[in-house]
Formats: sequence, structure tokens, C-alpha cells
Amino acid sequence: MAKISMEIETKKDVPFEEAISKTGYGFFNLAILLASGLGLMCVIVETMMMMFIVPAAQCDLDLSLSEKGLLSSVSFIGVVVSSYMWGYLADTKGRKIVLELSLSISAVTTVVCSVVPWVWLFILLRLVNGLAIGGASSAVYAYCGEFHDNHYRPKVISWMSTFVACGNMFLPGLAWIILPADWEIDLPVFGIIYKPWRLLLILYTLPCLICAVFIHFLPESPKFLLTQDRKREALDILKKMFVINKRKSEDFYGVENIIWEELSGSELKKKQGMLRTMWKQTVPLFKGELLVKTLMMCYLQFGVFASNSGIVMWYPEILNRMSHYVEDHSESDVSLCSAILSEQPHDNNTLTDVLKVCNDQVKPRVFLVSLLMGVAYAMIYIFIGSVINIFGKKQLMISFVSVTTITGLASQYVYGYNLIQFLVGIFLMGGAGIGITNAIAVDLFPTQVRGMALAVSLMFGRIGAMTGTNIVGPLIYKFCDYLFYFVAADHLILIIVVLLLPSSPRLPKLTL
Repeated sequence: MAKISMEIETKKDVPFEEAISKTGYGFFNLAILLASGLGLMCVIVETMMMMFIVPAAQCDLDLSLSEKGLLSSVSFIGVVVSSYMWGYLADTKGRKIVLELSLSISAVTTVVCSVVPWVWLFILLRLVNGLAIGGASSAVYAYCGEFHDNHYRPKVISWMSTFVACGNMFLPGLAWIILPADWEIDLPVFGIIYKPWRLLLILYTLPCLICAVFIHFLPESPKFLLTQDRKREALDILKKMFVINKRKSEDFYGVENIIWEELSGSELKKKQGMLRTMWKQTVPLFKGELLVKTLMMCYLQFGVFASNSGIVMWYPEILNRMSHYVEDHSESDVSLCSAILSEQPHDNNTLTDVLKVCNDQVKPRVFLVSLLMGVAYAMIYIFIGSVINIFGKKQLMISFVSVTTITGLASQYVYGYNLIQFLVGIFLMGGAGIGITNAIAVDLFPTQVRGMALAVSLMFGRIGAMTGTNIVGPLIYKFCDYLFYFVAADHLILIIVVLLLPSSPRLPKLTL
């Protein structure tokens, strides 16, 4: 009894990493993982839902090819434009409030989209939606990572990325249930005929609404609170984590004060105006040791998003063309480029003339293949989360980039419908590298600029997604035989950048 009493009474000052390690890993961490993962899933759903909405809505909204492209990419534009602002808010106002606002506004704009009759308003609302969901994209990794110590952080960030796969399964799975339905309701008050794709829009907001409510009942990041000189609140949260994870009284936690060695947020902003503070939040990323790391992370995000998102957005088109081609040819005679170019018009208006007939039916095979890819993504993310600490983030990233490069190049030279599908499918699994990239980024930057660093690097990632989506289309039709050579060149640079990254986290002192 005396020993226990002494253990309870013994209090000490400890560094944050030791303090958070003492909380253990348990139910509280799983709740943070679930909420953060659901938030990441919302980002995927909100930015990618147009893949299934646009084909189903094209007749009702009388969409031109350029309007389809704009609807598909305008959310990414919103994310890019708003990432900087959300990064500032995440670092100065908090990760939690940014996530709550971002998810709530995104859900509301999507619901409004479901009843608009005009294309221009639809596009405008999707832009607003992108501006809003950029907040979740910027803050979710920092929020999740800052509840974990150096041992668990890379694993948890990788496991959280499994929810990307959940989003990739949720999108086609729900679309497969709703879109084939044949019904319509006349709503003259809105000037529309309500069809299944409009209902699908509303149902796609469910993850955002659920996640916003979930996060409302969770605490702010203790690391963020420390940067704001709110040590008592941070310590209270750590004690709560200890109680929930260890199922012991907080008296056994044994920490009375947290030693915080990084520059505090109050020292950084000094109560200056928003733009001035945003500038001061950004300047450290492009000075001293952080400059090289920031540039490396920006290119990693750009390169991974560009190669993966570019092919993903065009994969349904590739799949449809191969399906049509195999109807008139033996499966063993199918090659990637022969199938893609089989219906290409022999003039200079390739991209304009491909789709002239209004057809709002999405083939079931598209849903099935997309769903299977989501399942494969989930398995890969679980694998990454299990082995990332064993093999290391850099080694895993290099392995993924190398394997996907080989399979992409091979898909251009092999014959066989199923074999090509398999190889391209493996190539698309390279999207899992996004999770590894973010795990690297979380460890590279100090807490008080981590939100801004992730926001800036993810901004370049979204720019990469837009660039890839717009470049891959012309490459497919005009330079199909060289498509994956461009991708391979991008991946080679990615490997070089990863090799040059520091092997272990090292937080340099900030200079303003």
C-alpha cells in the first residue's frame, strides 16, 4: 500500500513525447483514428463523387464536355485555393474547429446542389464545396498524428489512409444501389425533375454529417494547445487519454507539468493581423533547414497525385473502351492502346467529338471494378500500417513507386483483356503512396507549422491531381504508346526525392 501511495504522489515534469507515450494506446486512440479516418473519407467522397454524378446528370443538366470536365475538377480548384487559409486557421485557431466547419459547410453545399436547376449554379456550389472541404484535407492528418507518439504515429497515419479505400468503396457501392433505379418526381417549385442522381448527392453527405458530430465530442489536439500556451488544458486531455486507455485513475499518470521545447504559437503570431500572421506561419517553411524539406514534400505530393489521379479519372473511360473493343475481338488480342484508339475520330477534335450522344446510363461493370479497387486499396493500407515501422516509410514508398512503374509500363506491351486490367489496377494501387507521403510529412515539421506545411504540400498535391487529369486525356488519345513513359519519368524523380529525405524526424529551430 505504501508503494502505491508513493507512486501516486510522485509527480514530475516530462517532455511532451514522454507524456503522450505514458497515455498508452487504446480505446481513445481508436476513436481518434475512426473520426480522422472518416474525415479523410469525406474528402475523397466530396472531391471524387462527380465521377458517378456527372454521367448520370449529363442529360438532365444538358452538360457539354467542357462542363463535365469543369464539374469533375472544380472541387480540386477549391481545395487548392483554400488550403493556405485553412492551414493558417488550423495552426492558429485549432484543428478541431477547422474540421467541424469544413465538414459542415461541405455537407450543406452538396445538399443544395441536389435541387439546383442551372449548370452555372451547380458548378459554383461545387467550387464552394471544394473551398470548404479543403479544411478537412489540411487539418485531418495533423489532428490524428498529434494524439500519438513517435512510435505509433506512422502506423496510425497509414491506417487512417485505409479510409481513402473506404471512400473509394462507398462511392461506387452507393451509386450502384441508387443510380439504376428508374423513378422521377416533378418538383416545379425548384424547376427540376428529381431523379436518383439528386438523391445520391444527399446520401453522399452522410459521412460529413456523421464525422462533424463525432469530432464535436472529441478534444482539441494537445500538441496544438501547447503551442498556444494552454498547458493545463493539454495536460487534462492527456490525463483523460490515460484514464480511458489504461482504465486507471489519473493519479497514476504521474505527470504534473509538460516540458515544451518548440516555439509557442503566441510567440509566433504576437497578435498580428490575419494576413501578417499567415505570412509568418509560411515564412519558416521556406527558410533554413525547412526549405528543402518543404520543396521535397511539395513535389512528392504533386508527383504522386498527378500520376495516380490522372489515370484514375480516366480509368472508367479506358475500361469502357476496352469493353467495347473486346466485343469485336478476341480477348487475347486486346492491347491497351489498340482498344483506346479503336474509336478515336480521325480529325483534330478528338476530345470534343468522343461523346456526342447523351447517355446517362453508367454500366454496372464500372461500379464493380471501382468497388473491387476500393477493397484492394483497403487491404494495401492495412498492410502498410502493419509494416511501416518494420521496413520504414522511405523504403515502402520506393517499393510502391517502383512496382507501380513496372506494371504501368508492362500494361502497354502485354496482350489480354484481363491481364491489362490487372496490371493497370496494380498501377492504380500506387495511390496508397499518398498515405505514406503524409506519414513522412507529419514527422518532418514542427507542430506549430505542421498544419500549414501539410496544407501547402497538399495544395501542390491537388494541383498535381488537376494537372494529371487534364494531361492524361490528351496523352491517351495522341501519345498512348508513351503514356506510361511520362509516368515513369515522374516516378524516377519521386524515388530520388525520397532517397534524399532525412531518415529520422529532426525538428529544426524556426527562424522568422
